[in-house]
Amino acid sequence: MARSSVVDDVTDRIALQIATGRLKAGDSLPSIRRLAEEHEINPSTVQQVLARLRAAGFVEPRHGVGVVVRDIQLYGGIETWQYLFRFSSTLPELTVQNVKEILETLQLFYQAALNRLAADPAAVDAGPPRRALRQLQLLSETRPVRATDVHQSVLQILRTLHTALGGGITLGLLNSMGGMLGEIPEVVEPLYSDPAEHAWFWGQVITALETGDVELGRRTLEVLDDWHVQALERVRSRVFGQP
Repeated sequence: MARSSVVDDVTDRIALQIATGRLKAGDSLPSIRRLAEEHEINPSTVQQVLARLRAAGFVEPRHGVGVVVRDIQLYGGIETWQYLFRFSSTLPELTVQNVKEILETLQLFYQAALNRLAADPAAVDAGPPRRALRQLQLLSETRPVRATDVHQSVLQILRTLHTALGGGITLGLLNSMGGMLGEIPEVVEPLYSDPAEHAWFWGQVITALETGDVELGRRTLEVLDDWHVQALERVRSRVFGQP
């Protein structure tokens, strides 16, 4: 993602200071005038920077105090973590941990989907997920293939699967988490470089939905434990610049 404006650059600079702990939770930011001098920008630009930081959850205004750094670990929302993903090369360990937590959260969703299937196998319409799977299967037969296309195809399967299970607010979380993964090449490429393995996994899951075979679903989800270990190792190697 190209980010070249002065507002972007200064926002990233201060956000990184917060993410690395140079600016700690509860610290007050310098005055607008001081920030303008420090970053060699005008006060109106500082106001834009502060608005960006506030929208991303890094700071908050406090009456009589000024602009204060928030505890992003405790109070950071999805916007905060989306922003932190931009620092994958600067904060590789945090990136690996974030990917790990996203994969674990997705696994909880898969388990919840399996529980719904077990409760009422006939209630799930597997048609839309099956159609989304066909696109992924086509990608698995294509060379070369872009990891971003595989990622988007998998995300579409997740969307249709969640809708088939009744929809709800979880879809917004899935879209947000999918968006975070897709923005960072150092993450999306090691996770989605092999479309065949994703096509196999989702083929098994959707077959379980179509047939009501809960046991097939359970066996397929068990594969994720080993895959997550291998995938995280690939992500770690990439963000740390290892061969």
